[in-house]
Amino acid sequence: MYNSFSYTMTLSRIQRPHQRFIPTVASYPRDGILLVTEAGQILFANQSAEALLGIPIQKLFEEPFPYPLEVNQPRTIEVSHPNGETVRFEISVQPAYSTNGQVYLVTLHDLKSRLLMEQRQNLLAQAFETTPEGIFITDAQGQILLANRAFSEITGYRVEEVIGKDALAFHCDQRDAEFYRQMWHSLTLTGAWQGEIWNRRKDGEVYPEWVTISTVKDEKGRISNYIAIFADISTRKQAEERLRFLATHDPLTGLPNRELFHDRLNQALVRSRRARIGQSEKWKLAVFLLDLDNFKEINDTLGHGWGDQALKVVAERLQSCVRKSDSVSRLGGDEFTILLEGIASKESCGIVANKVLNAVSQPIELSGRVFHLKASLGISVYPDHGEDGETLLKHADVAMYQAKQHGGVFRFFQNAH
Repeated sequence: MYNSFSYTMTLSRIQRPHQRFIPTVASYPRDGILLVTEAGQILFANQSAEALLGIPIQKLFEEPFPYPLEVNQPRTIEVSHPNGETVRFEISVQPAYSTNGQVYLVTLHDLKSRLLMEQRQNLLAQAFETTPEGIFITDAQGQILLANRAFSEITGYRVEEVIGKDALAFHCDQRDAEFYRQMWHSLTLTGAWQGEIWNRRKDGEVYPEWVTISTVKDEKGRISNYIAIFADISTRKQAEERLRFLATHDPLTGLPNRELFHDRLNQALVRSRRARIGQSEKWKLAVFLLDLDNFKEINDTLGHGWGDQALKVVAERLQSCVRKSDSVSRLGGDEFTILLEGIASKESCGIVANKVLNAVSQPIELSGRVFHLKASLGISVYPDHGEDGETLLKHADVAMYQAKQHGGVFRFFQNAH
């Protein structure tokens, strides 16, 4: 940068053949730039040169250049300014023009600015290498030019293995064409895109990552590079999945909870009604409600921790008694439900009920002691004992309390006559 005064002074002092250098040398705003004759006369100086030398521009043109014009011999100069500030810069001299007298291009490199720039570059390099997010930079065609340490830690690929490779070679996302159309549209329109994609590690493992892609443009506004920053979100997605699971499942046994039980019951009723209309032979639905009769003994004797272990054993035994298409749930405490779909008769329910009661009554060894649990089981059947889920569960509950009067047995709901 140069002001009108220095520019006017320059033109008045420089012969016409030399004036063509002015726009070029004036375009270096960070360095001090001077044009100096062999005799030491300053023909041009920009504002950076004035600031580094600490000499007003008028005085620069009035006095000879204060330092030797030693071509290709850079040297460090230290100058004390009138305000007490000490400035260090490197001076380098190159021949610029030799017709009608030698002219030299003198460049003053501010060492403080250079040091700050180097420090900034070192800081950026450290940030690039130490950030936990993977970063890679590609050219306009998507060929990887640079990758950081986290890239290797996340993907398993060494940096040297991916340099020059197409970035798309490492992804395995099965998104449709519309997904990628919108991604490229965003990159073109706004210069950035972020979202979730799936990639493959070197060992073949597929994992989810959150990616932010930005474009870098050259001086003509054309895309020259892409910068991608990504994070492995496997742990986060597992946590989210765990939260979703806990919203609908019992955390102790892993069985569906009350909320999911009611949802499955309603869905099962829809299927049973559809099968009934289709005149299928096996269209009925049974609701089992089971309660452990002597579970309190374990809690009182060994404590709730061992009681929890007993509940886990019961849950596993109940699941082993039914088909994959049936559903076992824990409503809370020592109360469980079973949904049996596609049954033809009460006799089918009775066979499963006896199997369940026998499984629950098998010995359970806890803390060196053997316990024999018993269960009472109530059964309601759609549509004999109710047309909706709420009624069926209520009638199964009534039947269960009838069974408790005898202990270790099952009872079907009895309609009032």
